[in-house]
Amino acid sequence: MNLKAKIKQIINVVFFFSTLFLCSLTSFSQDEKESIPSLEGKNVLYVYGGWEGHQPAESVTFMVPRLRAEGANVKIFDTLSVYTDKKIMSETDLIIQIWTMGTITEEQFEGLKKAIKNGTGFSGWHGGMGDSFRDNLDYQFMVGGQFVSHPGGSIDHSIKIINKNDPITEGINDFDLKKTEQYYMLIDPNIKVLAISEFVRERYEEPEVKENKVKGSTMPVVWKKNFGKGRIFYSSIGHFLTDFDVPEVLKMQMRGFRWAAEGKYHSYEKTISPAYTQTK
Repeated sequence: MNLKAKIKQIINVVFFFSTLFLCSLTSFSQDEKESIPSLEGKNVLYVYGGWEGHQPAESVTFMVPRLRAEGANVKIFDTLSVYTDKKIMSETDLIIQIWTMGTITEEQFEGLKKAIKNGTGFSGWHGGMGDSFRDNLDYQFMVGGQFVSHPGGSIDHSIKIINKNDPITEGINDFDLKKTEQYYMLIDPNIKVLAISEFVRERYEEPEVKENKVKGSTMPVVWKKNFGKGRIFYSSIGHFLTDFDVPEVLKMQMRGFRWAAEGKYHSYEKTISPAYTQTK
């Protein structure tokens, strides 16, 4: 083989392996991108209503532009009847519900439950998700908790991140909240808790009021769980929309939305985290 032929052969070999290397980098980059939860192109159903004290209408103006800025296709409804629309529900990747108290019909709940079991995510905050439909035990089981009290009303309190390895809370430190409600809830002891709050005051009511002492109690604040193929994300923070002015609150909420929206596209994530296990 002459020198010219050898050079040509070497060039072909180098070109082959260079192409192979670049293809592997492109594939890795695509896989990495696909592994990151995103709202880009996701179909989001934003359902609001119920008790007006939690500002459901105002929440639309606050949150929907943020969802759309991330590329989400958002449909907005002020009625629970949308849960009975099989076409819309089957096409939805994430349902965000801001509906405190109120009632939900059996047909509406069955539509919601079916969609979530099939992979649609479900998320919200405060009473809009954690204090909806008080007479529906199946709904409470699906969410993983139910509001029962907010001792002291609007008070200063701290939030502690107890799982800093989860992508939703990664890089977020403990933080304080000012003059807002600290929820006391009935909790499913198998949810994956990401953040908690502690009740540290001797009293939460006026001196003349007899109260049930809660000092020393620890309460889950932010959690995730599965329901069928669907992903559930909840935060009890948000009595006032101004609570989201605290950067950590908004960051966790948006990350939770992104995570919950991926139920149809990512593999099942084990979230059952028993609070009570048998000691040997």
